[in-house]
Amino acid sequence: MCYGRCARCIGHSLVWLAILCIVANILLYFPNGETKYASENHLSRFVWFFSGIVGGGLLVFLPAFVFIGLEKDDCCGCCGHEDCGKRCA
Repeated sequence: MCYGRCARCIGHSLVWLAILCIVANILLYFPNGETKYASENHLSRFVWFFSGIVGGGLLVFLPAFVFIGLEKDDCCGCCGHEDCGKRCA
């Protein structure tokens, strides 16, 4: 089966979800739109560890761009193409 088109669709979805995750985690630094919580050190350690920004955001860009960067729909099974199975060998 050819998965190139599906992988690109998943890649584009991952990019937008990663951007939303970064924005949502940046908003955690400013509860109610105020900066006093960060300046008075009232934020939890999970907010300070940047786990949502780095893990849920930046690291998701790597597989997203790999999925988007697939060159063409390439079938690994015999689908009648000349280069059938050459790329997956």
